[in-house]
Amino acid sequence: MDETERGFKLPHKDNIASDDVMRIRETIEKIDHDLSDQEKDKKILKENFNRHTFEQFLNLWSTPYDNPF
Repeated sequence: MDETERGFKLPHKDNIASDDVMRIRETIEKIDHDLSDQEKDKKILKENFNRHTFEQFLNLWSTPYDNPF
């Protein structure tokens, strides 16, 4: 079976499209799922960055360099 490096199934070059409809559908669903996961991870990372930046703004987050004591 032909697959991409990420494991997505590819239509076989000798098949007509109707023979590969389910494989194409599964691949599209997996790609959509991967992209959705990446978007969720990006959103979480952005929220954490924004929270950290806001805490620094409020001086609630300090580093050893900020506070010598």
